[in-house]
Amino acid sequence: MNFLLKSIDTINEWFGKAVSFLIFPIVAILVYITLIRYVFSGSTLWSDQVSLFLTGPYFILGGAYTLLHHGHVNMDVVYNRFSRRARAIFDLFTAMLFFLFCGLFFWMAVGYSWDSFAILETTGSPLYFPLYPIKLIIPVAPFLLFLQGVPKFIRNLNIAIKGKPYEY
Repeated sequence: MNFLLKSIDTINEWFGKAVSFLIFPIVAILVYITLIRYVFSGSTLWSDQVSLFLTGPYFILGGAYTLLHHGHVNMDVVYNRFSRRARAIFDLFTAMLFFLFCGLFFWMAVGYSWDSFAILETTGSPLYFPLYPIKLIIPVAPFLLFLQGVPKFIRNLNIAIKGKPYEY
């Protein structure tokens, strides 16, 4: 069990850190867009689309990493008033909705990305950038999120039953 929990945490830690490096080309492209537009009164076709292609994966693939580091929003005003065990029990009930959400998100994303891949979808702009590689990334997000939900569920179950966190 320890190996499984550590492996999932490690995968999402590594994935989150790898994806975080997308911020550098995103910022560089946005600075470039700003300079071209406001300093040189010009525009480019490619830069707006490339910045969108990078920010999409950056945001959706960060969900599992955020869950790993407890960064998602809670109703802290109410939630923090509960005991540790009561919070764990509450999280176990909401986990069912979480897993349902991840399953539906994954199912819809697979169909959406497959349809895009089947027709080799492009942007439709004059440059015809391929969209399907970006859309093929979408199902990875709910899969990683679901994976990270498993250790969270096991840890909450341990707190609910034993009153202390699962240690590994």
